[in-house]
Amino acid sequence: MHRTQIYLQDTVYEQLKHKSRLVGISISELIRRAVEKDLNKPDHNEARAFFDALTPLKSFETTEPEQYVDDIRSGSRILRVEE
Repeated sequence: MHRTQIYLQDTVYEQLKHKSRLVGISISELIRRAVEKDLNKPDHNEARAFFDALTPLKSFETTEPEQYVDDIRSGSRILRVEE
């Protein structure tokens, strides 16, 4: 483990102090967890590549998305678009 020093705004420090007491862990541990959580979340570009690589199910290959949604809406009293 490495030791580092950071500067925090007073309001941020007070929020950390309050939350660390509620959770029952040190401010350092709270910061470590927050940093680790942020570093482990998927990169926006990776997520975009994932969704770009998706292909529709065979049964939806020829379906136009807008028409599909309109068909669903027209069959629902709640989702029906009033003209």
